[in-house]
Amino acid sequence: MAALMVGLAAGLAISAPAVATPAGACTNAADPGTMIRQTPWAQQLLAIDRLRPLSTGAGITVAVIDSGVDAQHPQLAGRVLPGYDYLRNTPGGNFDCVSHGTAVASLIAAQHVDGIGFEGLAPGVTILPLRVSDHEDNDNNPKDAVSPQVFADAIRYAADSGARIINISLTLDADFPAVAQAVRYAQEVKGCVVVASVGNHHTVTTGATPSVPGVSPSAVSDPPSYPAAYPNVLGVGAIDEGGKRLDESQVGPYVDLVAPGGNVLAATRVSGYGYWNGTSMAAPLVSAAAALLWSTHPAMSNINVMWQLTHTADPMPGSNHGSEYGYGLVDPYRALSEQLPVAGSQSPAPIPAATVDPAAVARTADWHHHGQVALIVGGLAVLVAAGGAGFAVAVRRGRLRDWRPGNAAPPRIPPTVEEPETVFFALPDRDLG
Repeated sequence: MAALMVGLAAGLAISAPAVATPAGACTNAADPGTMIRQTPWAQQLLAIDRLRPLSTGAGITVAVIDSGVDAQHPQLAGRVLPGYDYLRNTPGGNFDCVSHGTAVASLIAAQHVDGIGFEGLAPGVTILPLRVSDHEDNDNNPKDAVSPQVFADAIRYAADSGARIINISLTLDADFPAVAQAVRYAQEVKGCVVVASVGNHHTVTTGATPSVPGVSPSAVSDPPSYPAAYPNVLGVGAIDEGGKRLDESQVGPYVDLVAPGGNVLAATRVSGYGYWNGTSMAAPLVSAAAALLWSTHPAMSNINVMWQLTHTADPMPGSNHGSEYGYGLVDPYRALSEQLPVAGSQSPAPIPAATVDPAAVARTADWHHHGQVALIVGGLAVLVAAGGAGFAVAVRRGRLRDWRPGNAAPPRIPPTVEEPETVFFALPDRDLG
C-alpha cells in the first residue's frame, strides 16, 4: 500500500507512568527551546483568564493524531495517556521526536506553572496521543508516515478509546475512502467531534483567473484538504497577530472557523517552548474550546457542540461561512456563556406555562381582600388619632396666647446652589514636571 503523504499544517489523576523516549526512536538531538514568562498573544486574544471560572475541560479526552506527545514535559505531566505508536506498531505514543504533536497537545492541555506565561486553554483535558508521523514542518518524506489505512485505524482507535474530540493537525491532498469511513464512524457511531487543520498551501495564484475583473486571487478556493473537507468536520484556518488570515492558510468552503496560528507559542519536547506558524496550531485551540464546552454541557450532541462553536464565533471579514474565515474567529468565552437554539431549530424552545394551583389563587385573593380592609381601617384610625392630637395642641397653644393670633412665619431662606460638577471636581494645578 502506498505511503500516506501528510503535511504538518503546522485534577491530575491519570496514572500513566513516566516514559523515556524508546531506544532508537529519535535520532535527532534534543532541542528544549526557550522559555517565556509573558502570556502569549493567542491566550490573551481568547481571554484565557475569563475561561478558568467557567470550565477547564475536565472529564474530556482529546485524541491528538500527530507525531506523538512528550508526556514528560512539565506542563503535560500527568495529562497524557500512553496511546499508540503506529509508526512502530506498538503501544506508547507518549513521546515525540519532532515536537509538533507536543506543541499541539500543549495548546490544549498544558497546566499552569507559576512563572510561566504559557498554558493550555483546557488544562483539565486528558490527551490520547496517536503517533502517525515524524514529519517536520514542510517535510514530505514518505518514509516516516503511515499508510491511509493505518491512518484510518488511528482515527477508529481514538473513537473506540473514549476520545470525545479528535484533533488532526495533518492534511491529506486526496480523498481516501478508508479515512472518510473512519471519520464517519467516529462522528456517527461514536459521537465524536473531529477537528482538522485546513492546510498551509494557499498561494495567491491558486485557481485564480487573472483575466476575470473583480476576482481576488486570495478569495479563490484552494484544492480541498482532508479530513477538513469531509462533512461535519470542523476545518480550522489560521490568523496572525493582526487578525488577518495567515498568508499560507488555505481558502475554501471547508474552512469553518479560524484561530490564532501565526507566531504561536507552544511547548516543545524536552521541557521547552517554541514559536510556530500554520493551521496546525489553530486546530488545537478549537479542539480546546470544544472540550471546555462539552465538559460544561456533557449531554450535548457532537452536532450541537459544533453548532455552538460556529454560531458564537466572532465575525471576521467575509464571515457567515466565507471561504477565508469560515464563520469567524472561535470564541470559547461566548460559546460557554451564550445560550443558543440547538442545531437545526430556528428559535429556542418556548418557556413552559406556569402551573396554576386554584387553592393557592383563592388564598392569595382572600389575603389581599383582608389586607385592603385592614389598611383602610388602620388608615382611618391614624387620621382620627392625628386629628385629635392636633386639636389638643391647638387648644393648648390658644390658651397660652389668650386666644390671640400668633406671629407670622419667618421668611424662607433660599437653598445654597452648589458649584457645577466641572468646577466641584476640578483638581488644583499640580507640578507634573
